This record gives sequence, C-alpha cells and structure tokens, in this order.
Amino acid sequence: MQAWKKEGRIRYVGVTHHESGAQDQLADLVERGSVDFVQTNYLIFNRDAERRLLPAAAARGVGVFINLPLEKARLMKVVEGHPLPSFAQEFEAATWAQFFLKWVMAHPAVTTVLCGTSNPEHAEDNVQAMYGPLPDEAMRRRMVAHMETIPGFADIERMPWYPGKDGQYQGMIRAAQATARSRMSQ
Repeated sequence: MQAWKKEGRIRYVGVTHHESGAQDQLADLVERGSVDFVQTNYLIFNRDAERRLLPAAAARGVGVFINLPLEKARLMKVVEGHPLPSFAQEFEAATWAQFFLKWVMAHPAVTTVLCGTSNPEHAEDNVQAMYGPLPDEAMRRRMVAHMETIPGFADIERMPWYPGKDGQYQGMIRAAQATARSRMSQ
C-alpha cells in the first residue's frame, strides 16, 4: 500500500478494526508512520482507545474514525427510561444519542464519528450532535461519572447486539461473511 501511495495510485493508507483487542496493533502501525488514518471503536462505555491509540494518532497527525459509538444500540437500551441529565443542556445535547456522540466527538484526537442506522429519524437525531458546543474534558468526566450510576452500564458487553432486534443483525452479518467466503474461494 505504501508503494502504491508513493506511485500516486492511492492517496491515503488506513486500517480499521472494531475490537479493542486490536488497538495495540493499530497503535503500532500509527507509531511506525505506516498509516494516514485509523478506524476503531471508542465510546463512553469502552474508553480503551485513550490508553495508547488516540494519543499516538494525535501525536502523529493521523486521522481517527470512530465506529460503533452507540455500542450496537446497547447504550441506548441501558438508558431507556432514564431522563437525560440536566447538565446535558450545557453542551446542547437534547437526546441520549446526542449525549453519547458529543462525548466521542469532543476527544481532540477524533476526526470523525461513523454512525450506522437504517432509521431516518435516528440519522436525523445523530446529525444534530454536530451542532452546538462540545463538552470539555471536565464535562466528559462528569458524563462518564453520570453513566456509571445507571444500572446495567457496567454490563453492556454482556448484552446481546442490537437489543430488541431478535438477532436480525447478527444473522445479516453471518450471511454477508458467508457470501464473502464463497467469493474468495472462487
């Protein structure tokens, strides 16, 4: 890929992974100067990227794309029925989705946040997170502390993906993986 970049065949080189366990490998690539951008998971529940990957990217000017900022809808399930804290008004978050997205967007190393949804209303709500101020570091700590008081927050990883979707998305992922495997074997 680097040779193609030098030849002008491609402009940028990036790597992606959706699991925290791969973040040290991503950080190695960033620290070696091998990539222009990385994509990884980072959210208010799972802050592993703060340990090494985000500082490395910031130090080297590497772009950071964040995936899964709502933890496969599990964050939304945990806050279901809980009112948004009043301090969310200070950074103009009107919904829980905006609360979580603004938390991610406010990290200085984050370049962009990638949200996936098939619901147009959710997409519109997500876009609203781009407006108004972002929380500062003290507010981000306050947001985490608030979330730690919500029952179930510490157990998010044990919840099924996309709660309430009856495994629909996991089935789609498995089907797509099977299709990709069959294409590769041809």
